[in-house]
Amino acid sequence: MVAYCLFYLFHLFSICVAGKDTVVKSQDILIREYNQEDYDRITELWRNARLPFRPEGRDSPVKINGQIKDATTIILVAESEGRIVGAVLGAHDGRKGWVNRLVVDTGFRRKNVARRLIAELESRFETIGLEVIACLIDVKNTVSMEVFKRLGYEQSDVKYFSKRKSWNS
Repeated sequence: MVAYCLFYLFHLFSICVAGKDTVVKSQDILIREYNQEDYDRITELWRNARLPFRPEGRDSPVKINGQIKDATTIILVAESEGRIVGAVLGAHDGRKGWVNRLVVDTGFRRKNVARRLIAELESRFETIGLEVIACLIDVKNTVSMEVFKRLGYEQSDVKYFSKRKSWNS
């Protein structure tokens, strides 16, 4: 599988939602699909990690919880003792899979939580025939860059452009 990691000058692009009914458990970490009750904890993780968060726009409960019905989007959560300690949001366009947002609670970093979340997301993308997986990382987010390099992603010299209806889009 070819994996590219695209770096850009803006914040992470975010599309959220859930996929298949699979549970992956390893070393007291359960990887499972997002459900609506997870919204507050996931957004708390985003805030704590200082990830871009638009609660009045694309990251609103209505938008995210509405998107979990879309087969092209996936949200997975990592749970330890009933508490969400990580999450990854993915989407695909039928040709390429996208890692749109990955977050791990600071107390669970360096414990392979990110690796497990990404591995499960990649597995789901592979199951539907996707051979390219990409992610966008803010140029200032060197920690994420190192994580994805360790996971086998390669940096590309692509510049990211976007056009938005509003700041909250």
